[in-house]
Amino acid sequence: MVKTELLFIQDSYLREAATTVVQVIDNAVVLAETIFYPEGGGQPSDTGRLDTAKGTAMVIQVSKQGNRILHHLEGPLPAVGDEVFMKLDWDRRYAYMRMHTAQHIVSRVVYDKYKAQTAGNQIRDEYSHIDFAPATFQSSDLPGIENTANEIIEQDLPVIIEIIPREELAERMGPDRSDLTKLPSSVKQVRLVRVGEYDAYPCAGTHVNATGELGKLHITKRKSKGKGTIRITYELDKPDKG
Repeated sequence: MVKTELLFIQDSYLREAATTVVQVIDNAVVLAETIFYPEGGGQPSDTGRLDTAKGTAMVIQVSKQGNRILHHLEGPLPAVGDEVFMKLDWDRRYAYMRMHTAQHIVSRVVYDKYKAQTAGNQIRDEYSHIDFAPATFQSSDLPGIENTANEIIEQDLPVIIEIIPREELAERMGPDRSDLTKLPSSVKQVRLVRVGEYDAYPCAGTHVNATGELGKLHITKRKSKGKGTIRITYELDKPDKG
């Protein structure tokens, strides 16, 4: 099976690159390398364009099918072996990078304060949410969560990507936050996202280089989702750079 090299794994800021079509499936192509993030882990897929000898095709969705990354296209379909030039919808990608990094910070703040684990999240460009369980914190606790998250953001901590053996995960994260049962046994190397010395968590998503890029974070809503699950919705100020 064709396996696409994921260029965003080490460089979330790569906005364009050349590659080759290795497979065509209906109105989608598999590329030798990709800068496009496929939908997963609560983060929507990237969009953008492929410039080819036949013209420009819009990348409207990117999805995973086993080891293959399918780039669903609108426009002229390139053929196997064609060279193409990838271009991201950068504003969309950068919004997800900021939101996803903020999610890591809020998740750690809530864990430190209330020992509530992150049960799920959904990243969007204008706002995002995180589900915590088991959780008991109240609406009156939200200002404290928000203030602590903003204190972390204002430190402009570096966000560092590391690829580590899965055996090191508990040591790097702490055994109370790592759960190796959630990782398939076939996964031998883990992508760890570190926010300075404050947090470390395995994640395949895209992230900013430093927390200062997030700007001010605002928690806008708390909602009970039943069975001890609480949802926090948050927003970020518009970026000053990117």
